[in-house]
Amino acid sequence: MRYALSSLAASVLLSLFNISAIAQWKNLTDAQRMDLAGPAKSVSLTSTKTNVAWQQPSGPSLVFPALCSECAFDPDGNQVKSGQIFDGSFHGEFIRLVRDADGHVTERSVEDASTGEMVRHELVGPYGKLEESLYLHGVPQSLVHFNYDPYGHMIDRLTLDSAGNQKANTIVKTTQDGNDTEEWDWGEDGRVTLHFRQTFDPKTKVEHFIGFNPFGGVNLTWTAIGGKLSSFWEPQDAPSQFGDNFSEDVGNDTFENYDCHNAGTCTLSRIHYVYLDPKRRNPISVEWRDATGDLRFASYYEYDIDAYRNWTHREIWVWSASLGKRELYETDSRSITYW
Repeated sequence: MRYALSSLAASVLLSLFNISAIAQWKNLTDAQRMDLAGPAKSVSLTSTKTNVAWQQPSGPSLVFPALCSECAFDPDGNQVKSGQIFDGSFHGEFIRLVRDADGHVTERSVEDASTGEMVRHELVGPYGKLEESLYLHGVPQSLVHFNYDPYGHMIDRLTLDSAGNQKANTIVKTTQDGNDTEEWDWGEDGRVTLHFRQTFDPKTKVEHFIGFNPFGGVNLTWTAIGGKLSSFWEPQDAPSQFGDNFSEDVGNDTFENYDCHNAGTCTLSRIHYVYLDPKRRNPISVEWRDATGDLRFASYYEYDIDAYRNWTHREIWVWSASLGKRELYETDSRSITYW
């Protein structure tokens, strides 16, 4: 089944992960979502990038960023601090939590660390955020409402400005197992900005994707069987659009990426991951090969690992056909304290 779609609309990327990945993500703590194992209490990161000229193609990531610069977590793994050190001072946010009688977080109040002003307030339910209010200098700017079906799938996201006018709206219809999903996105003018349907039959391993234009006509369609693309179509004059670059999980930590074009052709690449840990943590290498098996891009990682299998120092080396050799891309060091 498809792993991820490369999209011109990054805001909807998460909704396109397969349903098991979404469920696993929801069950993680904030610390775990930042790829931290064990009872992490705080993280402080120092990162240095070189000036090596290297850029990967569109598709699965080869270089994974450190997700936390200056962070702190409570004993349950909820994030209570986020930001970075600049000129010797912390700049970022403090997150204050409200819990119910059973200890579940029901509210998050996010304050600017420098001014103490509210920047975000969230109401939280069993499946995720119910409301999110954004502030600038303490003044409300927008309000987002979230609704879920009985199985925990988000089915409605409505964004309003400070006057109550619609800025964006997303409606999702999905089956209980998530194998049949249709999504509509509207902008502030009420026009459709994205509409697609994706289905997957776990028995036949047949997957269909259909992208629609704002008037409901088909603008793109493809079919994959057992993770292998069998057909692709879009109009000959179509620009690059959502759904024309996607990856299929073919097993053994390998993904086949399809970069499709309006001529009806698709460029196939294979990306293979090797990890330091069995739970797909801490990649050692990521190699991107073309359809003939020739290496085109790669990244390689070297680590110092602590007792909880978190890295405290890493070097990221990159390779491409144009570079012709490995070059140091980034060096990261981080201090982690634990509860």
